[in-house]
Amino acid sequence: MRLPRLALFLLAAALAGGASACVWTSAPPPFYGYPGNIFLSWTFSGASCAQTPAVATVTVTIPNDPVPIVPNVFPCSAGNPPSSLGIYNFNPGSYTVNLSAQDVNGQVIYTGTTTVVVNGDVYATIDLAPVGGGNTVAYLSWGFDAAVGTYLPPCTALASTDPDRMDSVALYVDGATTAAQIYDCSAGAGSAQVSTPDLTPGTHTVQLVAYQDGVPDAFAQTDPVQVTVVANNPTSQTLSFHWMVGGVGVAWRYPGGAMNCTTNGVASVTVSFGGRGGYDSAGNTCATAVVPFKRLPATAAVTYPLSVAAYGSPPAMPIYSGSVPAVTIRPGYFYDGTTATLVTVPLN
Repeated sequence: MRLPRLALFLLAAALAGGASACVWTSAPPPFYGYPGNIFLSWTFSGASCAQTPAVATVTVTIPNDPVPIVPNVFPCSAGNPPSSLGIYNFNPGSYTVNLSAQDVNGQVIYTGTTTVVVNGDVYATIDLAPVGGGNTVAYLSWGFDAAVGTYLPPCTALASTDPDRMDSVALYVDGATTAAQIYDCSAGAGSAQVSTPDLTPGTHTVQLVAYQDGVPDAFAQTDPVQVTVVANNPTSQTLSFHWMVGGVGVAWRYPGGAMNCTTNGVASVTVSFGGRGGYDSAGNTCATAVVPFKRLPATAAVTYPLSVAAYGSPPAMPIYSGSVPAVTIRPGYFYDGTTATLVTVPLN
């Protein structure tokens, strides 16, 4: 706007001075645009940083801009939607933006590019593709071994609020200790399918682990399974999860068998298995019939000490308490609503 305003000002001044011979003989220069900032977000074959844990850093270059970006290597989270990475102070014009994603060893594993036009601030999301030609993917689906009982962890999406949910499935390829991809558990369950990252042609080993985000113990795991990948020809594979948790129902009995909460003065009941964080159940009402535990870690038959404490209001020292020294939990065996899978703790 500065040049057009200056030109108009000079013309007006000339006319005011009576210089009628001053005539504008050409159009003012075209308006080229406003300077601005470039804001970038990125995904990896449509997946987020959390779903692509093999990506450690992302490098940003703009080859047709003479001013280098310093620094130009960023953690993956910097541009993980809905976040965006801001690069500032560009003149108006067209710019080529190149991205490359590196693993922890600095090897480039994804690349992507786009063109942006700066005329004020501009926002772009770039979906990076795996490197390598002739690669292809495997489509995976999964199920779970038949369980005994009905109160077992559900296979859900990450957004679920069920406290016993399996909301995530991690994919490990060729014995790696870092997940190549993370999916919602429900995304590949039953007839649904998910795609692996690009795999080079040949035979690969894939293994899946199902868990709840933020909980340290796996809920289920598949055996390593070999898949053969042919260039540009996707294959499909169904895997079966083996349970690594079990469950049980817990009930309690007050002295004399009474269940009159008013007489007993009980406001809440806490059930604990060996003090394992995340496997306690607090705040149960006095008259709660059964508390089902659905995800006690058990890669094989294992025993846990069980304790129950009944508190008044406000809770302080327990009014009643009781324990069972050893409750056996077996993988894939859960509470089924019958006394066969119920433990009743006498309180004193």
